[in-house]
Amino acid sequence: MAATQADMKDLDPKATTRHLEMRELGETLALSSTCFEEYSEEETNRKIKRLVRKIDLRVMPVLIILFIFNILDRSNISNAKVAGLSSDLHLTGVQFNNLIVFAFLGYVGLQIPGGFFFAKISPALLLSVAVVLWGAVSLACGFAKTYAEMAVLRVLVGAAESPFFPGALLILSSFYTRKELAPRIALMYSGNTIANGLGGLIASGIISGLNGHSGLDGWRWLFIIEGALTSGVGLACYFLLPSLPSKTKWLSEEERRLSIWRMTVDTSGSNEEEDNLDMTRMQAVRLVLKDWKIMLLIAQQLFIAMSQSFTYFFPSIVQSLGFGTTETLLLTAPPYFFAFFASVGVAFSSARYRETGFHIAIPMVLCFVGNVMAITLPLNQIGARYFSMFLLCAGSYCAFNLSFAWVSSTVPRPRIKRSAALSLVNSLANASHFWTPYMFPGTDAPKYVGGGAALAAFCLVVSSLALTIKFTLRRQNQKLEKFDREGLAYPGALATIPKGYRFNN
Repeated sequence: MAATQADMKDLDPKATTRHLEMRELGETLALSSTCFEEYSEEETNRKIKRLVRKIDLRVMPVLIILFIFNILDRSNISNAKVAGLSSDLHLTGVQFNNLIVFAFLGYVGLQIPGGFFFAKISPALLLSVAVVLWGAVSLACGFAKTYAEMAVLRVLVGAAESPFFPGALLILSSFYTRKELAPRIALMYSGNTIANGLGGLIASGIISGLNGHSGLDGWRWLFIIEGALTSGVGLACYFLLPSLPSKTKWLSEEERRLSIWRMTVDTSGSNEEEDNLDMTRMQAVRLVLKDWKIMLLIAQQLFIAMSQSFTYFFPSIVQSLGFGTTETLLLTAPPYFFAFFASVGVAFSSARYRETGFHIAIPMVLCFVGNVMAITLPLNQIGARYFSMFLLCAGSYCAFNLSFAWVSSTVPRPRIKRSAALSLVNSLANASHFWTPYMFPGTDAPKYVGGGAALAAFCLVVSSLALTIKFTLRRQNQKLEKFDREGLAYPGALATIPKGYRFNN
């Protein structure tokens, strides 16, 4: 029962026959023990370590690079603003804020319906096409002459980016166990903090070095260069990324069987590729909407996203320290690099201790402190105000990374339901950007007290939700243990949970 007919269709026929015979005979030793096929436990562990290392080296660098370009192309408009985009496009009032919102209109508008189809498409193909398209549209932003042209292009950028994050999470959750998943998602999402850190450095170099070259402003070259690089990387990623364990050509036949086996063991015998065979998209929709745990996680992710709404105004916030354009762009980098190391450290701590709730709640308290400091300290206390920006970035990004991993581990199977849940959580959380950009009007500069106070409140809400989810899932685990002891079927939203499965809390 280590694999099904669907799992093994791309493998050696003899291996397929052997595994089907095991299934027909009802042998469950592979699922109930820690030994793979005829290997000992020690040999199995060695093979698993080699397999995970191989997957790490082939998958993680590609996803991190793609995520860096994803954030660069979505957020470079904030760096362009500091370099003169608003004046060159003759933006007035809240038109710049509108441009931020328009990107998320396309992003959310396509992701909600698209999420129920993503699980049926090869993730490698899906991501490759998406990356090429959003890179091309981002490049075109460098030639926008009016507010209307830029508005249309921002909608298209968001629409093209919508498949990326759910597709990347599908790849990760198909190759990594629950224990392995959280640090890998955090590592991938660290591309966000790296991109924001590099974004300021890259922007300062391009804008100062190419301003006026070929008659184009520096901020236009920023869009053109980053967009062209993104499309080139998108073409290459199709040949580098895997789709499913049973279809990954750079794994040997035995490694593919081992990958399927260990994922099956991790979910207590439920094979996710087989789970999809008889489930329609509408059934997946109903499963998602009936699962209250997903609703709580959506609320948590929504408030985390709102607590991060400072991102698109971060260069303007840093500019309040009193430095020039180039210095301001350079100063945006250190807080994000600090957030990168903090988020990776918190993610590995969470994985080591198998605890999530406190690892989200505590960083959000630090983010709360950062917000309060930023809006209450006098402007002349430059060092303390800059330190508050470190707390802002680190606290919110630590929580965001773990929150997405929590969603994936709370919806283990079937795969199409997990795909729909991830898309729903991601898209509805990003819907917060429909209104959060308006919390930072230019008239509130330099402290943006209204926006900072709102973000501080959001941080406390996230901490409360994280603890609520933690203790709720703990009670759910107690119920699952009771059902297992009494030999009862799991009821309601728990019906799709594999027997013996326990939620991370």
